[in-house]
Amino acid sequence: MLALIQRAKWIFIAVLAIYVVSYATGYLAGKQNWVSVKSLQDSSIFQLSRNLEYKVPGYSFLLKSYKKWHDNCRMAYLWQKNAWGLGTLIFINNFFVANLTMIIRALLVLPLVLTIFGKFFQGVAFAQTPMSSRLMSIFIMEFGGYFLTISGTLTLVFWTLLPRAFRFQGRKEAFRAGLKIMGLAVLLSAVGMLIGSILEARLIMRLLAGPPQ
Repeated sequence: MLALIQRAKWIFIAVLAIYVVSYATGYLAGKQNWVSVKSLQDSSIFQLSRNLEYKVPGYSFLLKSYKKWHDNCRMAYLWQKNAWGLGTLIFINNFFVANLTMIIRALLVLPLVLTIFGKFFQGVAFAQTPMSSRLMSIFIMEFGGYFLTISGTLTLVFWTLLPRAFRFQGRKEAFRAGLKIMGLAVLLSAVGMLIGSILEARLIMRLLAGPPQ
């Protein structure tokens, strides 16, 4: 397994480099007020990225049904001040639903351009919105989870499409090896997202409780 990780590292490094550049560019643009969060939210590319999966027949119905269930559960947990229920809901949303979206986009490769725009947008938001250390910790956990999922999926894709370039004897061997890397990446992403979900739920409950008397 260690040998496979060594072979996959350049794909992970390339994805990380693209993400860092996207965040840094967005942060600089936000700090210099070249763009604003509001203008990006109103842009057509932002709307496309946010609603892309809703344009897929069948899948869009499932997403809308899930969102209705999610919003109802979220309001109930907030009303009940149920931190464990809220944390579980956040984990389900981040690890299963959002991660599935990232996997599908990575499998198709091209939609990842929209993900790069998303990182640019987050960089702008960081530059123009106060960020506490707790919020930064939540972001790192969730960012790390999505990064691992996307990188693992891209490893599977590129190894399967270009087995010789990655020193595999055939496509089947490359596919099986890619599944191992992807499985490990998704497993590790679950750990990061679980921690992030707990931190996010605790932060929300603390905000609901208000300042200490």
